[in-house]
Amino acid sequence: MTSVALDASVALGWVLPTEGADGLVALRDRARDAPALTLLVPPTFWFEIANSLWVAVRRGRFDSDQAHAVLGTLRQFAIETWQVDVAGCLGLAFDRNLAVYDAAYLAVAGEAECTLWTVDRALGVAAAGLGIPVEP
Repeated sequence: MTSVALDASVALGWVLPTEGADGLVALRDRARDAPALTLLVPPTFWFEIANSLWVAVRRGRFDSDQAHAVLGTLRQFAIETWQVDVAGCLGLAFDRNLAVYDAAYLAVAGEAECTLWTVDRALGVAAAGLGIPVEP
């Protein structure tokens, strides 16, 4: 089985229109078409997703029924929650000048020894600095 750490920025790009979506669509298709690929996320992932959907509804991008449908679509992927140590994440946040919830993605990728899928530039730079492969 192969695993990747999935950042909310990528998952949201699968369901919300964004610039540079071609690379995200390719990752989405890999996640969908590779049954042996497991997407690992920290415990905060679903709250980040839900909050972003809430914001999208508040901004008029779509309605609450569509937000629930999008959430349901994302829940169909093989996403597993990886438990991370909050103190370790806080340390990574200080070391890499990141928000703690972003550091949680670094912790997942580092502990699982897998690639990090993110479009967050600062998170990608921090991951690369730790020797963690980053896509797209």
